[in-house]
Amino acid sequence: MISWKHSFDKINEEFEIVKKKKQALDSLLSSGRISQSTYDLFNKEIENAIAEIERQQTALLERMNSKVEGLKQQIKTLEILLANFEIQHVMGEINEEEYRREVDLLSAGLENARQELAAIQEAVNQLSSAVETEAETVQPEAEQPSEEAAVQPEIEVSEEETSVIESEEISEETVQEVPQEPSVEVAEVESIQNQQEQEQPQEVPSETPSQSVEEQQEQQMEEVEAEEEKNEE
Repeated sequence: MISWKHSFDKINEEFEIVKKKKQALDSLLSSGRISQSTYDLFNKEIENAIAEIERQQTALLERMNSKVEGLKQQIKTLEILLANFEIQHVMGEINEEEYRREVDLLSAGLENARQELAAIQEAVNQLSSAVETEAETVQPEAEQPSEEAAVQPEIEVSEEETSVIESEEISEETVQEVPQEPSVEVAEVESIQNQQEQEQPQEVPSETPSQSVEEQQEQQMEEVEAEEEKNEE
């Protein structure tokens, strides 16, 4: 009983001292009597001390829980032994003196075990409450980065949306620029049509010589007919 009781009291005393230091440090910072850098320096030391106390509390809690199970088993064994001596005394297997001596020893041991079990269970409850309270105090500070991390995906999503919008604008500009290529083909077609139009007038002079030859032939025919008429006359 003394071993765990001494450790329990020592840890509680150290924790109370650290809490008072933390309160005094916070008060000095809020009143402007120390700078933020000085506060951070001492606060870091206090946080390390609290972390060490929490580690000791957890280890002690495990030992105390193990002690509770051992006391329960011890009480059960003493109760069985006490009942066995009661049965032997009733059956006359042991004399009165021996019965009284053994029963007194077993009863004293059983009472001590029960008292220690009650005390250690109360200490375990106090220690468990202290550990949970410290965990709840530290937890909000640990949750702050998670809130920032929760905000960050929203920023990333907005950036993705922006990139999508920019890509859509680029694609629209690309689509607008694509129709410029057929203009080259249209220009080529127009140039071909111009060439054809230029070539068509060149055929007209070819017809003109053909028509002049016919006129010449007609003139020749007329001249021949005129000569024949003259000859007939």
